[in-house]
Amino acid sequence: MKVTNLVAAAALAAAAAGPSLSQDNPGKAGYEAHCAVCHQYDGGGVPFMQPELFARPRANGPKGGVIDMIMLGSKAPGAGQGEYSNEMPGFDFLSNEEIAAIATYVRTNFENNGGPVTADDVKSRR
Repeated sequence: MKVTNLVAAAALAAAAAGPSLSQDNPGKAGYEAHCAVCHQYDGGGVPFMQPELFARPRANGPKGGVIDMIMLGSKAPGAGQGEYSNEMPGFDFLSNEEIAAIATYVRTNFENNGGPVTADDVKSRR
């Protein structure tokens, strides 16, 4: 229970202190709205709770890995089980375009160079 309260307090503090949504960059705006509360605005994650996003094999590998992780969360094939205390929810309710924008943002930031993801790439994974 204390860990849950700590996570909630940290999430609220990060949200309050974080930058405003970047409407001119849909991927960044989507990341800030759906991902930054756990992975942090700078992609640094939270030790033992949520992974950092810097130079991640999933972000730099085939597009399907990051698409699956966004859509399925911790239930994605190959997701680290038990490495972090919080489970990542799936965001399959987002549109193909929104998932593609977030995936592209993650794959081209945080020291990643995985390249862009298209809405058709996401559609093919559903």
